[in-house]
Amino acid sequence: MYSKYKKIFLISCAVIVLCSNSYSQFKEPYRNHLNYLKYHLESTSSSFLPVSILAGSIFYLINPEIMYESRRLYAGITKEFSIGFGKLGEHRFAAEYSLILGGNIRNHLRFSYKYDILLKKDIQPSHMIQGTSVISLGAGYFTDFGGKGVFPEITYGYSLRNHKLLIYPHIKLRHTFIFNKDKPDNTDFSFGIIFGIANPFIDVNISREH
Repeated sequence: MYSKYKKIFLISCAVIVLCSNSYSQFKEPYRNHLNYLKYHLESTSSSFLPVSILAGSIFYLINPEIMYESRRLYAGITKEFSIGFGKLGEHRFAAEYSLILGGNIRNHLRFSYKYDILLKKDIQPSHMIQGTSVISLGAGYFTDFGGKGVFPEITYGYSLRNHKLLIYPHIKLRHTFIFNKDKPDNTDFSFGIIFGIANPFIDVNISREH
């Protein structure tokens, strides 16, 4: 009887050892495969991140512009910075510099007032950044350091903002009326990212946290 139980015990131990070895052999390639996927994802993410930051920085710094003047199209780059006032900085004063690349390089400078119509209702001042679609209407003064004029403009985009900060990916269309008789009017279209600050001299009452 003792010999019978001893044989059963030895056979059971042998089965356990064989199963353990089989499981280890199965688990190791699986673990290696997971490690490879993890390494591949980490390396891809680490290489993609600098490219994303670089592309975002270039797009932020350089906003493309197309200008129509005297039946000709000119390419350029432009950049706007604004200071907002109001509970969400929706009243904005802006300065914009444009470099037109066509024939002789020309420099345009604009100063303007804009009002942001927030399409998402019931946004309240908050320390948190809030997103909303926006239509902006504006008008301002233009100079190319040789002629002067005025312009209306309309902008559409999606703004990220709170009561102190504005990040505004957008497209913008405007027409400039030139006062000088020897200079033609022009129309321009641009897109990119506007950066601005809001309420630099006052503290807005935060009525609700988000």
